[in-house]
Formats: sequence, structure tokens, C-alpha cells
Amino acid sequence: MSSPTAQPAESYNPYEAPKADAPAALQPEERSRLRLASGGRRFVNLVVDYMGLMLFTFLVGMIFGLLGGAEVFEQANDTLLGLVMMFAYYVSMEAIFGTTLGKLVTGTRVVMEDGSRAGLGRIAIRTLCRFIPFEAFTFLTRGAAPVGLHDGLSKTRVILVRGADDAR
Repeated sequence: MSSPTAQPAESYNPYEAPKADAPAALQPEERSRLRLASGGRRFVNLVVDYMGLMLFTFLVGMIFGLLGGAEVFEQANDTLLGLVMMFAYYVSMEAIFGTTLGKLVTGTRVVMEDGSRAGLGRIAIRTLCRFIPFEAFTFLTRGAAPVGLHDGLSKTRVILVRGADDAR
């Protein structure tokens, strides 16, 4: 006995993998339709992600402390520890979810230049490029829809997936 509102079995499968947000590969004319995030949104990403990185580092420190490994943090070089935490934060968030806390707040995500999902290797390159001094501000110099140094070198883009386009 089926209800009149039941969907055919082939149109709905609760066990199938989630559908991707971005198409696998866009044609060149479709690439121009990707809505790149503005410099303002990118700056908000930077600020919120800095706070997210501090929270992530705090939580990792708490876990190490509870497991009896607090001396690892006490004996580690602060700069090296900061770089490791930054790498772990960005790579884990962007590779798994395609977004970070800052990007969630601003309705943006990381994709490849063609609109497909960015893989672990590209995300790792993108994150390593963040270690270049003053790189975080390179997206502020290119107008309303900026592409930062870490975007260009890793062939990725930050696109708007939620909300209206910013006024130009």
C-alpha cells in the first residue's frame, strides 16, 4: 500500500551519497558565471578564521592536556606549533567540507578554477601558500572579485554559494 505522496523508488534514495554543490567541471562560458567572493567577504573570512584557528588550537591543547601530552605544547617551538595548527585547521576544514568557519559565516566555499571540488593536494598547496609573508592581504588589491596569491598558485577560487552578490 503506497500513499499518494510517496515518491518513486528511483527518484529518492536516502542512502545515496550527497550531491555535490558545484558541478564536476564547468565549460569555459559557465566558469565566468561563478560568483567570486568580494574582498569584504574575504576579509571577514580572514578575521573569523583567525578566531576559529585560536579555538581549534585551544581544543587540540585541551585534548593533549587531558590525554597527558601537555608537555608536547610546553616544549614545542611556538612559531612551529602555530604553523602546524594553521596547516591542520585549513587543510582539515577545506579538504573535508570545502569551507572553514569564516566561509560558513559569509556563505562562501573553496572550489577549483573550473568549479569542481578542490582536492586534498590543491588544498595543501593553498594552505602552504598562506605561509608567505603578507600573503593574507593579496586579495585586497584586485577589485570587487579578488583572487589572492594562494588562490592563483593553487588554481582554486573562493565563490559565493549563499546570499546576494556584493555591491560593486
